[in-house]
Amino acid sequence: MTLWWYEFREQIFAGRNRWGLWLPVMFACGIAVYFSLPTEPSKWVTVAIIEILILLAIVFRHRMTVLYVLIVPAMMMLGFAVIQMRTIYLAAQQFPVPEDKLYLSGCVEHLDYNSRGNQRMILDDLHDFDGKKVGGKFRISSRFRTDNLRSGQCVELVAKLMPRPQAVLPEGYQFNRKSFYLGLSGSGYAESTVLPIECPQTTNWSDRFRFGIDALRQSVVNHIKKVLPADEASVAAAIIAGEQGGIKSSLIQNYRDSGLAHFLSISGLHMSMIAGLMFFFIRLLTAMFSSVALRYDGKKIAAVSAMIISAVYLLISGAAVPAQRAFIMTFIVLLGILFDRRAISMQTIAWAAFIILLVSPEALVGASFQMSFAAVVALVAFYERYAGALRNFIGGKRLGVVKIVVVYVVGILVSDLVASFATLPFAIYHFNRVALYTTVANLLAGPIIGLLIMPFTLLSLLLMPLGLDVWSLQIVGMGIAWVNDVTAWVSHFPQAGYPVLSMPVWGLTLIVFGGLWLVIWQTSFRHWGWGAIAFGFAGLLLVKAPDVLVNWDGSMVAVKDNSGNLVVLPSRGNRFTTEVWLSKTASHELTDVQKENLKEIYRGERDYPEWLALHCDDKKCVYRDIVVFDKRGGIEVNYTDISLTDSGGLAIYLTKEGYEMKTVRDYVGQRLWN
Repeated sequence: MTLWWYEFREQIFAGRNRWGLWLPVMFACGIAVYFSLPTEPSKWVTVAIIEILILLAIVFRHRMTVLYVLIVPAMMMLGFAVIQMRTIYLAAQQFPVPEDKLYLSGCVEHLDYNSRGNQRMILDDLHDFDGKKVGGKFRISSRFRTDNLRSGQCVELVAKLMPRPQAVLPEGYQFNRKSFYLGLSGSGYAESTVLPIECPQTTNWSDRFRFGIDALRQSVVNHIKKVLPADEASVAAAIIAGEQGGIKSSLIQNYRDSGLAHFLSISGLHMSMIAGLMFFFIRLLTAMFSSVALRYDGKKIAAVSAMIISAVYLLISGAAVPAQRAFIMTFIVLLGILFDRRAISMQTIAWAAFIILLVSPEALVGASFQMSFAAVVALVAFYERYAGALRNFIGGKRLGVVKIVVVYVVGILVSDLVASFATLPFAIYHFNRVALYTTVANLLAGPIIGLLIMPFTLLSLLLMPLGLDVWSLQIVGMGIAWVNDVTAWVSHFPQAGYPVLSMPVWGLTLIVFGGLWLVIWQTSFRHWGWGAIAFGFAGLLLVKAPDVLVNWDGSMVAVKDNSGNLVVLPSRGNRFTTEVWLSKTASHELTDVQKENLKEIYRGERDYPEWLALHCDDKKCVYRDIVVFDKRGGIEVNYTDISLTDSGGLAIYLTKEGYEMKTVRDYVGQRLWN
């Protein structure tokens, strides 16, 4: 034991130059602890723990070993306190949601479109017909198209408001939590045409700037839609203005199943290409004029130009979390060029993560933050480990055509494999799908994106203020059409988007910490991380889909068939809940024959025990002779009535001993966003 401990200490101290990389990890752990709690923590307990840590630091101020140890809980409490303060602040901005249809007037804070082409707007500063203040901020969708709407404009309409949507099954995605941290009190839909009106009061300079940027983004999106066909325009709007709402659901599914979904979200791929292209363009331009090249450092002029175009691109794109991360890292890299320093390192990623979490701590629990940083951390770690071998492989002063092609293909393959493996556990946990042919899609689409779409996207951004961008946008659209064809082709391969159940939270946690242990340390005991990763993936063997799912009022019920596929019983429930249930249980849509068979079962006309252990009559259905569903909404398990009141929805697991039940209410807990 003594020898083992001595070796462990030696390994830890051998990697002391990497200790600082754990600070953002500890900060993130504090945020994660806050979100994992079943009830809202007391702010006074948080203050007390912080004061105790400060007192301990004062008492042991002359003992550096103790102070080093105290840094760990201090960073965790900092992360915990930051997200708690932000949550308390946002909770103070929330108000009860009126349940009736209301005449409303308010200011359009943001305008976009959903996948069906309907307008969506976030309305703030709301008042009713009598001029009384309606507290909160709401996202309103409208099937009545109103032309020339813009951010910062005031409107009036009749709308039905609704609270923030809840999770639709235990361990499902918490839509209300996301809406809460976006500052939304709820959603709604317009019952009338949206009419522009004069704003009753002027806005301050910060609001005018924000509305101006949003109006600029919307004008860019509208311009793209006028130039390109619908499918190409929706993807172009996503990669130029960060507007994904207009992309058809079938097209998004093609991108996901082919492994190219990352192309639709502005991240390091887009930001680095835009900044790099701008850098080399300005570098080439300055080199063409000897008077400039001899007098000024063209490399630094190019770096400043790349910084400017990156900042503009960030603003136009809507500054989503992946774009923020990419901008921060790109900015640091370009700053390194200005000061003649190498900036691509794990420290750069750590600072980028810390800055984003400090500003938006809720980003930690989002898939975009997790997958974005997982990919870039893995790629930088791979580069740190194998950069020397890569340089030796390229070697020489001249590269032949064959070698260039080999380097390019190998680069795509290796980068894709590294990034895909790094993001795999998050894709499983959040989206329940694994893209099996992502390498094929990236090999085919990579050259189109790198050599055609992104260069002409940059050119379009530069020419757009001059009104000369139509031809360059059309080239972008042509490249997007080719990529769309690639995604459609690859997504139709057998099992292209392979459905899987989500791994348990503890499994994902083990994988994350195993991966961090592997990439942060550089001594031999870094390989212990592989053990944690293996145990984390083993969690997939322990998960089980529920046998029965019931929504919050019993109007929607789903049961598992004999092959383990979830079957949603005929009802008038919404399509969205059905899609979420099928996705989270790794189930597929019924065939036309199965749909007809299910209708016969539900009407009590015939049973199909070889497929589904369910039989019905006019009033009820019985599943596996254990669960009884009343067609009016009641449910009974083993002759025990189950109350749906305040459950939020149920998941029932049938066992040899009886049954186990989980509720949405127990899963989400008593938190401020509920």
